[in-house]
Amino acid sequence: MKRNIIILAIIALVFSGCRKEADYHPYIGETSFLAYDNYSTQFEYLWKCVSTGYVFWDVDKTDWDAVYNEYMPKFAALDAKHKAGQVVGTSELQELYKGAMGGLKDHHMVIKVKNLFPPENEQNPTSSIIPANLEIMTRDYYVENRESSMMRLAAMLQNLDQEYDIESPEMISLPDASGNLIAYYFCLIKLPDGRMIPYLWQSAASMRIVLNMLGAPNDAGTAAAIVDHWFTAIKTMPREQLAGIILDNRCNTGGSNADFNYVVGSFINTPTEVFKTRYKEGPNRLEHSVWTPTIIKPSDTYHRDLTAENIPYVVLVDLYSTSMGEMEPIAIKKALPTSYVIGERTFGALGSLMPSCIDITYGGPFGDLNNMEHFIYTSTFESMMNGEVLEGIGFTPDKVVNRKDHNGDYKSQLDAAIEYIQSVH
Repeated sequence: MKRNIIILAIIALVFSGCRKEADYHPYIGETSFLAYDNYSTQFEYLWKCVSTGYVFWDVDKTDWDAVYNEYMPKFAALDAKHKAGQVVGTSELQELYKGAMGGLKDHHMVIKVKNLFPPENEQNPTSSIIPANLEIMTRDYYVENRESSMMRLAAMLQNLDQEYDIESPEMISLPDASGNLIAYYFCLIKLPDGRMIPYLWQSAASMRIVLNMLGAPNDAGTAAAIVDHWFTAIKTMPREQLAGIILDNRCNTGGSNADFNYVVGSFINTPTEVFKTRYKEGPNRLEHSVWTPTIIKPSDTYHRDLTAENIPYVVLVDLYSTSMGEMEPIAIKKALPTSYVIGERTFGALGSLMPSCIDITYGGPFGDLNNMEHFIYTSTFESMMNGEVLEGIGFTPDKVVNRKDHNGDYKSQLDAAIEYIQSVH
């Protein structure tokens, strides 16, 4: 991900030189052809890749050697089955990889493995395991999947004027570079005493990208204007009229951490450390670099000292606040004393993803599904916030308001945010 903030980790990476190569695993982060002709060799290779390139072995309590000892005979049994002329269905392969790798802690992780000898009638002989999806379903506040959640939230916002006294509502959705839809919604929520709350929902961390299109006569320009209107309202509204601000990161899928410049940098006066990162610098499981701080600088584009004026800054999160969608509230909470986070414990995908650094670290994604019959997407960096690594756990807000307690209702969380702002003044 491109960054406009000062990230000293990049300096550390540059001076670390090229990574060392393990004798048994020379392909971390690279697209290289590897021939294997049976299931057990395929599993062994992937097991070694994860053993070497996975950055979370310090907090992931999976007994990785025990996984090998348990599952290698099971994959060898698939080889025997194939040699005997019996069909090995992809669902059978899926269950083995789910058991072996489905409990890993990295909540960015996606494991894709092609069936080497699929049945003739299978249309897509690829196993796909996402450990995070398996974990979040065990949480007692799990509701529906992300897509349904986002549709519920968008529908609520489109009818927000039926629930609150609002002014200047604007909403748009547009595809990003990968074709995924990004949505923005802005409005001014008017309190009974006449004061205003500038409110912004963003379904991805893409402020820097869209604001570069401010003034363009297209959807990207419209999205930029919506984000600009939120910041401008915060910057220019008189203190007696500004009750507080709300940034809604529910169903936020993440994005560029350059956005720290806006959601944090716009409201601070001095450079502030928000978390630390480190990466794999060798083949051993616990061979990490030193922790390096990520520093946010004050922004001149939009600026208001929320702390000096004691203006409440409320961030809404839910189960599907992911990656930057959950790193932003953590950073805001650390940098701004007047901040307050409301909602659900977040997704837990907090490791940074930096494909551009993959050749100077020892970890990160590896494989090529088309040429190598496998692809494993995993974090490049481990992140620490306030002395904790929250990978696979997520961030717990100041006030927990679970939608499951309200039959999947998103309004209850926004109600809590407005009530909090009113209670402060």
